[in-house]
Amino acid sequence: MSDEADAPRPNLALRITLAVFLGLGLLACCGLILPTFGVLSAIAIPNFVAMQLKAKRAEVPGNVDGIKTALLAYDAAYDEFIPAGSEAQARAVVGKELRPWERSPAWDKLGWRPDGDVRGAYWVVVVPGDFEVHGICDVDGDGDVAEYVATMSTNATLVSGSWAY
Repeated sequence: MSDEADAPRPNLALRITLAVFLGLGLLACCGLILPTFGVLSAIAIPNFVAMQLKAKRAEVPGNVDGIKTALLAYDAAYDEFIPAGSEAQARAVVGKELRPWERSPAWDKLGWRPDGDVRGAYWVVVVPGDFEVHGICDVDGDGDVAEYVATMSTNATLVSGSWAY
């Protein structure tokens, strides 16, 4: 006789019981854990996208404050504020993608330029005894621009809705 014939066979009931428990465990895993991951993903992914857009939008208030500082320094040296850029020009170039900074005589005279490419567009309006620095961006490309404004006495402030990126 062979050794296989002499080997003890597992009880059929034990094998069925193990299969049922493994099957129930797999069902419990699919029924509880996978939906939990689905719910967590449904919450996390939109929040992650919003955080990315906020990070991209953060360029604008930093640059607006930098332009404000340059204007104050220029005023201290030359006792005047100078306008730079225009709203029409800024609104024409603003978009989702990074683009090279376009130099102009007014920005060169002011002594300000960003580090590298930009997503935002900027302009300065001079009013008697004060100025307004405007910065806009549309980092999500939906046509709603986020706008920041700074004056001589205020730092960059979001004047559009917080939903605008």
